[in-house]
Amino acid sequence: MVMSNTIEQSVATVSFGPAASEDPPRVEVIEGALCTISEVRRAVAAGALMSGLVCTVVGVGIGFYLGLRDGRDGR
Repeated sequence: MVMSNTIEQSVATVSFGPAASEDPPRVEVIEGALCTISEVRRAVAAGALMSGLVCTVVGVGIGFYLGLRDGRDGR
C-alpha cells in the first residue's frame, strides 16, 4: 500500500497548449523557396573552397612544426 500512495503522489497533471492569459504565438507562413538553387550552389561551393583552404593552411602549419621538431630531435 505504501507503493501505491507514492505513485499517486508523484503523478502530475500536464496540460499542452498556451495558458489562458497568454497570447498565442504569432507565426508567418512563407510559401515558396527561401533562396534560389543558384544561391545554394554558390554557398556550397564557397563553403567547400573555404574549408579546403583552412584545412590546407592548418595541414601545412602542423607539417612545418613537426618537421622543425623532427629536425631538432634527429641531430
